[in-house]
Amino acid sequence: MLLAKNITKRFGQTLALDCVDFEAHRGEIHALVGENGAGKTTLMNIIAGRLRPDDGEASLDDAALPSGSALAALKAGIAAVNQSPMLFERMTWEENLALGGFETDRFDLAAVSARARNLAEHLGFKLPPPGSTIEERSMAERVRLEVLRALSFGPRVLILDEPTGVLAPSELTSFLDLLRRLRGEGRIIVLITHKLREALAVADRITVLREGSVVARTTPAETSESELARTMIGELPPLSLATPVFAGAAAVLSIEDVSLERGGHRWLDGVSLSLRSGEIAGIAGVDGNGQTELVEILAGARRADSGEIRLLQGADNAALAVIPENRDLVGLILEMTLWENVILARPLRERTTRHGWLDRSRAVELCGELLNRFRIRAPGPEATASALSGGNRQRLEVARAVAAAPKVIVAHNICRGLDLAGTADVHRTLADFAAAGGAVLLISSDLDELLETCGRLFVISRGRVRETRDGERDAEKLGMLMAGDWS
Repeated sequence: MLLAKNITKRFGQTLALDCVDFEAHRGEIHALVGENGAGKTTLMNIIAGRLRPDDGEASLDDAALPSGSALAALKAGIAAVNQSPMLFERMTWEENLALGGFETDRFDLAAVSARARNLAEHLGFKLPPPGSTIEERSMAERVRLEVLRALSFGPRVLILDEPTGVLAPSELTSFLDLLRRLRGEGRIIVLITHKLREALAVADRITVLREGSVVARTTPAETSESELARTMIGELPPLSLATPVFAGAAAVLSIEDVSLERGGHRWLDGVSLSLRSGEIAGIAGVDGNGQTELVEILAGARRADSGEIRLLQGADNAALAVIPENRDLVGLILEMTLWENVILARPLRERTTRHGWLDRSRAVELCGELLNRFRIRAPGPEATASALSGGNRQRLEVARAVAAAPKVIVAHNICRGLDLAGTADVHRTLADFAAAGGAVLLISSDLDELLETCGRLFVISRGRVRETRDGERDAEKLGMLMAGDWS
């Protein structure tokens, strides 16, 4: 049995965990759910040896787990997979695995690759092409590599922090089956998730954290999705509604026959679509089918091989704002203050600059206004972005994009890792932006999110895009389209 007793942890004045007890048994999938900032990841980091608790202790099979040593916890049988993959971008996937459980005496990459492929075949994983670097791989592939590396240690306890956020419906089923197989081998699986439907589908028991305390222990047979949501956040957020397109609205963004080839692979193949004022349109797809490349082209960070992109109402680049998928590596500069991150957006920088000189007090004031308006939990404008939780970093990116007053917002997987309340806030913000005449292109691998928030819906597969037809707006059919079945 995995047991944590009386775990308490403070970060400065913030009480992250308050006398938390948690237990999970051999051959069990135990789901740990709660809002962003509820303490889930902090608790698992303590169990995995990455953090030292202020009080309390953890044990596995009555043997005390080492405190504050990830390596010692790993040797004791605890392996954990982070929500954000911890891989070296410029190294190949084989080199990354060689630094983990697949290490060899002489750094033999061929041996690492062979061992990894054998384990992946056993688990039903598909590995990337040989020699490809991590920066070339999708988020879903990166998560699979992290899970593969964790399992290579042969752990008795596997902790997974939001592992399904990057998976398509077709991949989700096989992943949940994998968890059941691991449970059948006698392992303890701790699943941290915001997706209550998945927790109810696969977990044997569920523990709910709220503001650093355990508020419920239950089983799928004893609860429901709505009851879990109420327990987590106290009050269910209002549902987002797909925004209607303004009658007769003109197109504000036109993408015509855009193609991109890189490294011998055709990432985009004649992509064409338009976006109209007052709408939220969505693009559904399995990660790695050209979404990132399309976003980079729209952001001006990459040049397409052919095709044209036009902003039809104002040619100024500031008319389009992009919220990228990776908030920590692309969206924000974590070492900079919040107000400095805010004025990275040119319109906001111009708003706080006079005669070529930055008005720091005005920039700090503007940042404070955004923190209040978008309910971002932060110590203040002078705090660094690294001090924010993942959910609040995401809210800051959304706030910056909306405050820049563009005509179009392109948002890529912006609710990945957000809890119910955070997701509802982001959706409400985008809906308000569209209702005021803006246009949103929402690119996501989460079908529930797209079906809930979008009017028109497109599908991307192997770099090709097409609009869905009548009768195709259900998860099963969309999943087939995302897998490339366009027959």
